[in-house]
Amino acid sequence: MPRHYQDYALESVGPCLRLVNAKALLPVLKAAMPGWPITPCTAVHEPPDVCVWRHPQGYWQEAPALPEGVLLDTAVGTACSVIADAAGAYFYRHPELVGLHCGSVEMGGKLVIFPDAHRAGKSTLTAAFAAAGQRVFGDDVLALNKQGEGISLGVAPRLRLPLPESISPIFQQFVQAHLGPHDSRYGYLRLNNKQLAAHGQCCPLGAILLIDRDDALSEPQLTRLQPGDGLWQLLQQNFAEHESDQALIQRFLPLLQDLPCFLLRYRDAFEAAQWLTQRWGSEHLESLARASQPPCDTPEVIPALAPTDARRWQASDAAFEFPLGDELFVIAEEGGAIHRLNTTSRAVWALLNHEPMDLESVSDTLAGFFADAEFGQVRQDMAQLLAQFYHAGLIQDVNA
Repeated sequence: MPRHYQDYALESVGPCLRLVNAKALLPVLKAAMPGWPITPCTAVHEPPDVCVWRHPQGYWQEAPALPEGVLLDTAVGTACSVIADAAGAYFYRHPELVGLHCGSVEMGGKLVIFPDAHRAGKSTLTAAFAAAGQRVFGDDVLALNKQGEGISLGVAPRLRLPLPESISPIFQQFVQAHLGPHDSRYGYLRLNNKQLAAHGQCCPLGAILLIDRDDALSEPQLTRLQPGDGLWQLLQQNFAEHESDQALIQRFLPLLQDLPCFLLRYRDAFEAAQWLTQRWGSEHLESLARASQPPCDTPEVIPALAPTDARRWQASDAAFEFPLGDELFVIAEEGGAIHRLNTTSRAVWALLNHEPMDLESVSDTLAGFFADAEFGQVRQDMAQLLAQFYHAGLIQDVNA
């Protein structure tokens, strides 16, 4: 078969795609990313980052993330892969931006973003918000600039098919009416420019929404969380590989100081989208009390200090602190990993910043704060916490 190819440029990226005997893929790509213009361009001397060939069993794709190539059996599956690589090329060419894995919708003139969560279905929830009348900025990727604005890539929501039978009939009808290119596994929604933000459109962040789907719930539930919960999720979900956690937290902190964070628990995505749309911006949300004790990351299991350990500990001189509300984030050294301290661990950290202390002294001081606590249990907990601090490089032995 003669080789016929055409190169294409994407807005904000430039020439980045070559289709070889694969022109049939173009309308699928355009329907899957309707807000991100893709135009033919003069063939470049060196092959573009992403190349796709027609294959007897589907399509063959090569890209920086796929140096050995991959065989994709459907046009929709190939579009999914090409869009992922196009997003990678976009962030590579715009290192000033941070890419977040999250759904994002515009509500009341500001963006509500919901980072990825296990089993929660952010793409389904994003599409449900579109069905509820909100404008989508993305269901998987959002660019974030230094001004705290989210930037749309212009990619349509992609749903996993078939939809669960238990999903709302109204939402089922919306999906059927707007279903674009699809195969047996995925389908892209056809949304107009009022339903989907175009590539490059900006909107300031308004709130972070952590999501949790629970089939046992009778109606949606909304809880206001500590700002640190949102920060932690953003740090876990970014894919700005060129930046350290320290650089990222320095960028995120100013954005989250006044940014509300909520936990939305729901059974049905469309019911939740309608429920929240009706309440968004109301006095009810402003009056929600914050959760008294935000969840912390699960620490790596480290052997505790021996009960007789007599070493005197002090906070590492190289550590960097980033306070946010009632919480504290600490990085052991320049460019190191970030650690989230809750109320108790923050108190111990403050003690060791003030003066060197051994296990016995730390335990005695903490036991004084918790009058009902048994000293032996406090010392056991402190032996575990100090071991974790030491393993993370947050504290050092003053006599070492």
